[in-house]
Amino acid sequence: MAIKCKYNYRNTGFQVFYDTATFEIVHVNAPIYYKNDFLNPANDATNDVAEAVEGTSNAVDISVATNGYTQIDTGTVADKRNVMTGELVWEAENELLFQMKVNTTTSDAGLLLYAGLTDSKDEGTGKLPFKDASHASGSVDAWADDAVGFGVRAETGDNIYAVSVIAAGTPQTTDTGLDLTLDTDYILEITLNSDGDAIYSVNGAQVASHTSAVTATDPLTWFVGGLITTGSTAAFIDIDYVLMAQRRA
Repeated sequence: MAIKCKYNYRNTGFQVFYDTATFEIVHVNAPIYYKNDFLNPANDATNDVAEAVEGTSNAVDISVATNGYTQIDTGTVADKRNVMTGELVWEAENELLFQMKVNTTTSDAGLLLYAGLTDSKDEGTGKLPFKDASHASGSVDAWADDAVGFGVRAETGDNIYAVSVIAAGTPQTTDTGLDLTLDTDYILEITLNSDGDAIYSVNGAQVASHTSAVTATDPLTWFVGGLITTGSTAAFIDIDYVLMAQRRA
């Protein structure tokens, strides 16, 4: 492993230290910096984590494994969402950086997955920030008023999409050109500037950008969640860590 440092990382103004092999960010010199490696004994409010689970027991659990990770189990019943979020304490106007490492480890033929930032910790029963529909342009729709992230709906294809919605408007969507592959690590990254414009990167490479992705002053939280849209095979989503950084208001 080799660690390098970059000043003004993706025009955020932050000094970022990262692994040159994996592009995992190991530290950010920013006024506000948060990283959860899921080494704590539980996902709970004490550890700045909230859960919403349906349809299966132990749906979101810390796993005692090397380096620590948490796992989402979608369960075997369609449209029962299981999600994990932080707190609504982040804003694009403060030059926001998000990174999360995920890996799907079981059959994902019916998986609907969203990972990114949203303006609500819980959209309600059976709901993720983006609706159960193709993420392709002209088809995607959102439950969230403001959200920005990565989405996959395996029922219509394994494509990883960059998706965003601002002020309950028509969502923007871009096919990143990447497909979700089982047992593969994906380091998902989003940077938001003070205008709410988004740059999306996967494993260190920029894959999309959206102008006016979210309302710059809307409080956001990190979010990861999944459900199955069809069938009865559970999907498992491993989350190694989540990282956030921003300026102070």
